[in-house]
Amino acid sequence: MKNGYIRNEEGVHGERWQTLHDGYFSDPRVASPFLDSIEKIINISYPSVIADLGGGTGFILSELSKRLSLSGVKLFNVDISSKQLSSCDKKQISHIKTPVSQFTRHQLKVEDANVLLIARSLLHYFGKSDIRHLLRHIRCQQKKGEFFIHQSACFQRLEDSECLNLIYNLMGIDKWYGTISKMQILLEEVGWEICTIIPAPKLHLNSRDLSERYNLSPDQVKFIRIKIEKQYGQSPDIFSMNDIGFDAYLHYCIFICRAI
Repeated sequence: MKNGYIRNEEGVHGERWQTLHDGYFSDPRVASPFLDSIEKIINISYPSVIADLGGGTGFILSELSKRLSLSGVKLFNVDISSKQLSSCDKKQISHIKTPVSQFTRHQLKVEDANVLLIARSLLHYFGKSDIRHLLRHIRCQQKKGEFFIHQSACFQRLEDSECLNLIYNLMGIDKWYGTISKMQILLEEVGWEICTIIPAPKLHLNSRDLSERYNLSPDQVKFIRIKIEKQYGQSPDIFSMNDIGFDAYLHYCIFICRAI
């Protein structure tokens, strides 16, 4: 995860992260499709190590440990944010404080183990220019046959991804949201077989939360509101205007990938 974004977003890390964006990242019901996918792969691949890349508060690993008996399985929460890691106080979860782009299998200290890598809402942080490099780096940490399960923001239609990209560009944030087909291409190019693609719940973004997260002024919100409506119009599940700002939605898919 890019260091600059951590500095931008530290104000909503820790306790505030639990309630931001309607509590999306701390709601077991919202996380259920992702957790179901991970549980399915655990039951067929029997990993001895699970590492959550950009795992933040450790919510996903904590929920997994509630669902399953993971005795003998080492759990690692990999994140660069001290505030996020400090919110994860589960004794069975070890912390690795490092940018995901610098994470290595060696840090797990289990070179010969069967490692399962997971990530939720991570890849877009690296922007269009760096996402391929990041995916290649993650793939290089895996052995053939190991799984990588990630829930990533992506869209069916190119126009919808371009709309969200423009919103973030106007906020001064270099995150990138592609299409499902583009994500497939990127994953296959760096050495994964895509076993399954599963839809996941949309993330509601309102301009109030975005203003808090990215320190936007009322004038910036107004400019974005007008610019997006003029260029893309309104669509109930992509972008719409409200009395004081706007609402937008990130669409997600879960990709179950196997290293080849």
